[in-house]
Amino acid sequence: MPRLKINESPCSAARALDILGDRWTLLLIREAVFGTHRFDDFAEHLGIARNVLSARLAMLVENGILEQEPVDSESRRYGYHLTPMGLDLLPVLVSLMQWGDRWLQTPASVPLQIVERKTGEKIPDMRPSNKAGKALAFKDLDWMPGPGADDPRIAALVAAYESQRSTVPRPVPSAPSIISAADRPSTNGRVIKRRQTSRL
Repeated sequence: MPRLKINESPCSAARALDILGDRWTLLLIREAVFGTHRFDDFAEHLGIARNVLSARLAMLVENGILEQEPVDSESRRYGYHLTPMGLDLLPVLVSLMQWGDRWLQTPASVPLQIVERKTGEKIPDMRPSNKAGKALAFKDLDWMPGPGADDPRIAALVAAYESQRSTVPRPVPSAPSIISAADRPSTNGRVIKRRQTSRL
């Protein structure tokens, strides 16, 4: 689909990636999650050019993911903190870390693990789940058009997705076979007629 401005794209993934698709952006969110708030600390931890850092932080503030707060009551310097919109990215960040741990590290080289504060136990891998909390695999998921699927900017793409949507036949109960009950093939391929008996 053609590249549109953030507020013009009807695709949620495209709009999200317009904000988050840059490498530095997710690393800044990682830093904020792990308690980094000062500009100088962001720069030191990431080794990012200060002009790039300034631009990325300003973009995240502008889009409502970070907000600036005074470092302390007596300081005129500001720190950066995650907003509720930014905190909603936590599952995204954790999923990304877990994917990297699984596929890009060895068990001995994983640098950080996310654990439950109360128990200290490593949290399970992030997975889609149903209302009952049961983890769902790729084969368990489907999609359906949303309320905005008729937007002319995306309607053709929705139709294309529908045309290539793969479905697995639903299991059906096996019915008693008439052939097996009455007309069973013989070894030479001929059908042997059997007399029907009444059943209750």
